[in-house]
Amino acid sequence: MPCHVDISIAPAQLQTPPELPDLQGADDDALLRNHVAVARRYHELADQLRALLCSLGNQRGFTINGALPVAPASCGAAAGASRTLP
Repeated sequence: MPCHVDISIAPAQLQTPPELPDLQGADDDALLRNHVAVARRYHELADQLRALLCSLGNQRGFTINGALPVAPASCGAAAGASRTLP
């Protein structure tokens, strides 16, 4: 009988992003710098999540919260995931 592993991720284990600075009195340059920094942070986070999902999509024999892992379509056919995200 194959080993069945379910990886459960509790909402409490998810970390919230750091607080954004209060820029109410900031000048346009400070607002633009903050916008660029936030955009970079989100792109880095998206890249990390995509890599994690592609990696999980390559694995077999486990579920996440009771469901098969889902991989982004950008992982390609080599990912071998049974389901893909659009």
